Amino acid sequence: MSDKPITWGKVKVYNAEDSDLDNAPDLEFPFHPGSRFRAVNTGINEPAVQINYEDFYKGMDIHWSLPHDEVQYVISGTAEVTYHLPPLMLESDTVSIGPGCIIYLPNAARVIWKVTSDEPLRHLCICWPNPSYPIPVAASVAES
Repeated sequence: MSDKPITWGKVKVYNAEDSDLDNAPDLEFPFHPGSRFRAVNTGINEPAVQINYEDFYKGMDIHWSLPHDEVQYVISGTAEVTYHLPPLMLESDTVSIGPGCIIYLPNAARVIWKVTSDEPLRHLCICWPNPSYPIPVAASVAES
């Protein structure tokens, strides 16, 4: 039996406000000097899940290893996602995503994001368990 108390989440609602993301500062991906993206936390930052609203920009491809499961819902823009799946990273492919697409990326997958549209790849990013990414809270959430 664990000595840690059970931590329960709370019901939260976020209304995806484009202005939250449009007015957010550019950030840089770790280990990718010169890269840029925008992200805001939706205020849904519970023990089990973190949900961020993000823009990825055309330019530098982003190589990432996922320390969690992730689902993304694409709102606008397009990208190619190349993935390599655990355990041996031998299963791989490239998929194209665009508005209305939902993509699931499993824990420990290696991915390469290549934005193919001139407009940013705007998406909601749902990560579990919560990776505690240091993403600032959306202005509309902070004001309420």
